[in-house]
Amino acid sequence: MGTSEASAGAAACTVLRLAGRDALGLLHRLSTASLADLAPGQARATLFCDFRGRLLHRAVAAVTGDSAVWLLRDDAPAGELAAYLDRHVFREDVRLADLSAGRTVRRVPAGGGTPAPGALMERDGAPLAAAAEPGFVLEVRAGAAHGDAFPPAGPLAEARRIRAGLSRHGHEIAGDFNPFEVGLAREVHLAKGCYTGQEALMRLVTYRSVRRRLVLLEGEGAPPAVPADVTRAGASAGRATSAAPGDPGWVALAVLAHEACEPGTALAVAGAGAVAAIRPFPVERPPGLP
Repeated sequence: MGTSEASAGAAACTVLRLAGRDALGLLHRLSTASLADLAPGQARATLFCDFRGRLLHRAVAAVTGDSAVWLLRDDAPAGELAAYLDRHVFREDVRLADLSAGRTVRRVPAGGGTPAPGALMERDGAPLAAAAEPGFVLEVRAGAAHGDAFPPAGPLAEARRIRAGLSRHGHEIAGDFNPFEVGLAREVHLAKGCYTGQEALMRLVTYRSVRRRLVLLEGEGAPPAVPADVTRAGASAGRATSAAPGDPGWVALAVLAHEACEPGTALAVAGAGAVAAIRPFPVERPPGLP
């Protein structure tokens, strides 16, 4: 069995370090992205699903110069993900340490001084910044979540995330959705070999069975409390999963049936009223298909 060195404190972010010769192989066979070729100085986002292909966790995997593998995320504590990984370690050489306490992870826009897409910046064997999603970087700093490491995230940061169509744990990353419904097809490799949920995800693509997609909604007034039902002609069309002030009005992410996603469709969100604008995010093709 692997050994877990999880810290007792639960931070609002995840900083997990996996060491041992089988660490990268474990993540490759458990998660959706192809990670076997991840080299020191590289970072890649990956998903953890159940057998139905429903979402459990999302994290950025990064390899430091000492060949340790790190899992980073800014939107959930490490406990459940660490326990999930530890349950799947049997005879492998994997040592898991939860180093979230005393660190803060924040998603910030990419810019000058940030790593190139797919790259990791580190110092003394610890990650500083990982670029694993379009236009944004995960920065890791020492300090409490509301201390000097970063100013507290506010509504503007949440609105920026929503407008970019980026998922958040407990909102779009939830067991009610599969990766294709929330715009994460790019993080699902369908030809890398078996992993939990791979067969279900392949069937969804093969039989064109993905019935919902991610859209941006805009409206007037105060944002709705989420989750919130979205209706079309009085019938359910899906669910708003994230919302924030949009200056003016509000912006929201929603997972809607395909037929409700066309611009100009009359929609209403519970607690917020009529939708003023709909913008579907592009449907991406998962890697690994012929």
